[in-house]
Formats: sequence, structure tokens, C-alpha cells
Amino acid sequence: MNASATTGVRRLVRCTVGSETYCIDNDWLDSIQVVENLYPSRSADGSIGWIRRFDEKVPVYRLADQVYGGASRGPSRQGVIMVLRRNDRLWALLVDKVTAGGDVAADRVFALPEVVGDAATGYFPGVVLDERGIMLYLAPERLVSFAVSGIPRPARAEVRSSPVSRVRDSIAEHATESPAEQQKNAQGPELRKAGRQIITFTLMHEQALPAPVRFAVSAGQAVEIVSELPMIHVPHAPFFVLGVANWRSLPIPVIDLAAWLGLTPAPFTSGCRLLLCRGTMTRAGRDPGLIAIPAVDDIHKLDLPIEYKPWTEAVRWNESLALGIYRADRAMMVVPDLDAILSFQAATSDYRM
Repeated sequence: MNASATTGVRRLVRCTVGSETYCIDNDWLDSIQVVENLYPSRSADGSIGWIRRFDEKVPVYRLADQVYGGASRGPSRQGVIMVLRRNDRLWALLVDKVTAGGDVAADRVFALPEVVGDAATGYFPGVVLDERGIMLYLAPERLVSFAVSGIPRPARAEVRSSPVSRVRDSIAEHATESPAEQQKNAQGPELRKAGRQIITFTLMHEQALPAPVRFAVSAGQAVEIVSELPMIHVPHAPFFVLGVANWRSLPIPVIDLAAWLGLTPAPFTSGCRLLLCRGTMTRAGRDPGLIAIPAVDDIHKLDLPIEYKPWTEAVRWNESLALGIYRADRAMMVVPDLDAILSFQAATSDYRM
């Protein structure tokens, strides 16, 4: 852990590539060089050239190339060069701009939510939430090979996990069921249980569906409906993960529920409503976690029981990702498996749509 982290503060440096802003610990930074010092020379390891630092030739990598893969077409002589150091190893990243990020409280650096990706091997093991917004926390050693950094890939950048108590407190603040009711109601997808309520909604799909589909979650799982949340994109996230949002100073994954199920996507658009939901994994003693579902529309709260019957016709999407499919009020009603979403890992090799 760096020295500043032991005092409860991280000193960060921000770098910009296009519209994306990333941050790294200041301890990584050796110096900042002007791009005119670059000697262009493409190499098999992905470097775009080198600069001279004292008597050493330091390889330079374009950050956009390393993050997104492949070689970008932009010129190599635009931007600034961040020279990074770890022990006796030097390498550098070409970025558009570097600005001082200043000091950030260590508890403002959170682990990336599990559903967004595998923090053991990803380039971005965390997110930073402060008064300037939400930014991805970059692990520079994961962008280059061991031969360059001298650091094995499995090494984890030190980030602080989201405090379980804060997540639970935020959920409890908006819960509509008591803990006893949550435990009782987490046992299955049956809709008949008296005394319960459900939240039903539709999604604003990119293309209209052939027949209307409503979705339903228990009222205890629906935490809040919001219209605007600061959100950032996360490279290499699963296809159904739209990004990570800042909700009450907590990083929340934003999920395209329709794309997850295999339906026509219902993506995030500026100003659209998001439904914040939690899982039911508290029955196993785990923090349930939260997700935000964008593009929700036509939202209703219904008292149970309601009239319904099982859906018997074949569907053209992955019905195994739903807890139940019903016919209610002459329309299909789908109860999505939110726990399956929350426990999804990008490294899951046997996942198939």
C-alpha cells in the first residue's frame, strides 16, 4: 500500500483519453514528458516508440491501444507522455492530457462491482467517487507485460471494497419490507403470497417488441426510481453492463435488463428513468448488492395476490434467466433473476445466450 493510503488519503493523478478520464496513484508517476521527445517505433509488444530517460530507453504505449486492444490510427505525436516507475522499471503511457487529481479520501476508492468484470485481471479494479464525479481507477501494471513492469499480472491494485454496512444502510433506508418479511419473501418467485406488493414496469426498447412484455420485482427489491445519475462506461465489461453510476456515493452497475435476457436492448439514454434494485442474497448471509435498470417506463405498484397463470408458449430469449414467466392482464409478465445478474462474472466461460 502506498504511503498516502496508510493515512487514509490517496494522492491521485488524472489522465484523459478522448472523453474518458482515468486516475492512478501519484506514487506511480516518475515524470511527465512532452510528446516531442518520442522516437516513434512500432514493436511487437504494442509500444509505439520510446523516450530517453537519463541513460535508459523507456518504451511508450498508447493508453487507448492498451485499454481497447489493437493499434489506433491516431498520430503518435499528439498528447503528453506519463513516465511510470515501479522499483527499477520504467515504462510510459501516451495520453491526451494529465491533470493533478489531488488528495482523495481512501474510502472514496471502491472496488469495481463484481458484475462489471473480474477485478483480478482487469485494467480497472476500482472506481473513485469524489466531488468531481466518478472515475475509473487504473492499474498501470496490468496494461503491460511482466517483462516490462516486473509485476505479475495477478497482482491486485489496492482498492477499498464498498463497505458492506454502508450498502446495507442505504438499502434499509429505502426498504418497504421488514427484515423478517424480506427473509420470508426471498424463498421463491410465487406471486400469490398475501400481504406482498410488486413493482411492475416496461422498458423503452430500441425497437418495439412484437408483443408487450412487463417485468416484475418485489417491492422490497425496488429501492428507488431516479431520473439522472452520473455514469461512466467501463471498457471490457459484459455486453449487458452499460456502465457504473454514482448513487449516494456508492458505485452501482447499470444493467440493460432486456439485453441480459436476450430481448431487444433497452439502453440508457440521457434523462431516462432508472429503477434501483437489490438482490435477495441476504438469505445466504451475503450483502445483496444493487443494480440500476435504465429505460423503465409505465411503472405500477400492485398489491398481491393478482390474477395470473403460467406462460406456456415458447419464448425467443433466454428464459433460464427469469425466475418465472406469467400471463397477467393479457400480457407476458417476467420476473427476472436479479441474483443471477449480481453474481455474474465476466470470466464465466460457460455463459451462453
